[in-house]
Amino acid sequence: MNGRDVFHIRLRGLELQAEQMIDPTLKTRPVAILSSNSPNGTIISISPEAKEEGLLKGMKVSTIRKINHGVRLLPYNKSLYTKINHYIYKIVSDFTPIVEPKNMGEFFLDMHGMRYLKGNVQNNGLSILKSIKEKTNMFGQVGISQNKLVSRTITSVVLNKIHEVKNGFESEFFSSLNPFVLPIVSEKSVSRLIEFLLIKKIENIQSMMLHKKEFQILFGAYSTQLEKESHGKDFCPVIPVKKQESILRQTILPEDTNNYDVLKGLVKDLAEQVAFELRKKWQISNKVKIEVHYSDGRSSKKTGKISEIDDFSVIKDCYTLFEKVNKRRNRIRSILIQATHFTSYAEQKTMFETINSKNMDLSKAIESVRKRYGLHSLQTANIFQALGKI
Repeated sequence: MNGRDVFHIRLRGLELQAEQMIDPTLKTRPVAILSSNSPNGTIISISPEAKEEGLLKGMKVSTIRKINHGVRLLPYNKSLYTKINHYIYKIVSDFTPIVEPKNMGEFFLDMHGMRYLKGNVQNNGLSILKSIKEKTNMFGQVGISQNKLVSRTITSVVLNKIHEVKNGFESEFFSSLNPFVLPIVSEKSVSRLIEFLLIKKIENIQSMMLHKKEFQILFGAYSTQLEKESHGKDFCPVIPVKKQESILRQTILPEDTNNYDVLKGLVKDLAEQVAFELRKKWQISNKVKIEVHYSDGRSSKKTGKISEIDDFSVIKDCYTLFEKVNKRRNRIRSILIQATHFTSYAEQKTMFETINSKNMDLSKAIESVRKRYGLHSLQTANIFQALGKI
């Protein structure tokens, strides 16, 4: 890893920043974003003003309602945050082709060679933050080091906009930190031992390593990894996202609704589009996902598979998944169907006509019309009604 600069970009409270971007009046108000509105829901993201009101990240909704009534409580809008997170991913990808998303608002960048091409790496980091700010009006931090572990720890514990730990200074940087910043300490047996031994700083662990046998007896199978992490050693490369081939179809309703007939018509329309693409590929999908997004920001999803590629079979499979996923009475804002994990379709040829062969022949006949006049040129009445065309 010598000479390989790894950046960690962190946008603290991306969810809160996203809501403030949509509604600037929230910037000066106490705001908390909830995982759900149920009594067991918890605070995911929180503004400084809400902290002053006595709220804490992780606090339950039932507790919040007892102690405070002046904080604006917002539902978790996964669709919004995912879209913004993906947009930021595209922004940082302009600076290097090797980008690894971590969690919401976190990205690793392999900046190997950029020091020689563009000079000072901290200036490169500032350029990335400037680009994010100009395009989204959102603030971030950059941690710079020779590996992912150190860079991510920097943005976790250092509040500066940009900070670099130079090669050879990793142990010194970690020595004053709490052991719980190390990933290996999340293991229950390790964390219990750390607490039992009253270890408050990583420098204590570094000192214990001088007595190697005792250290190995204490931490057992975790001793080697703990030793590496305590000295800031990490040999895992930045791994870019592998683009998986998929068929994705989504509809955003012009008006939120829980009208079952309309929703069923929309699912049928999306399913026919997926079936059309599967027949073009002559493949089945071993994993199909239906995801619904509700008007209150919550979402739900279920997965299954598609074994036949005629319209009737695909529609039936998608209906089954939709019935399983839509268990709430709230109005729906959008529906998404995504098919992945493709394998070749083996059509069973028989001397006699079967239901499947009839369905396939009908699908092909309809398909020939749609290829000539457009996908929505031939539809059933419920789809036309759902699409608002009659």
